[in-house]
Amino acid sequence: MRSNVRNVDTVARLGGEEFVIVMPDTHETFAVRIADRLRQRIADTPTLLPDGRALTVTVSIGCAMREMLDDESMEALMKRADVALYRAKDAGRNRVEQALPATTDGSVA
Repeated sequence: MRSNVRNVDTVARLGGEEFVIVMPDTHETFAVRIADRLRQRIADTPTLLPDGRALTVTVSIGCAMREMLDDESMEALMKRADVALYRAKDAGRNRVEQALPATTDGSVA
């Protein structure tokens, strides 16, 4: 994953099969484009098993944006990304979904 993002971006594993990529100073359109490029590269790169068989892996991605001046907590931002991730899974998997904007009360719109 690291080779698919910029040097200023941070890639971290949250646990299990969940990862987060923090992309500072990034427009939403660019972030979604990068996420989709990552999704496609993973789908296009088979994993070879010890017995020689190739395994194709796909990913579902939820993208959430936060403006620097927003007072949205990281917990709320991650929740919006998680909701978008489950929308991607519910829509058939192997896709990128953008999170809905945060509301003023901190809930998801």
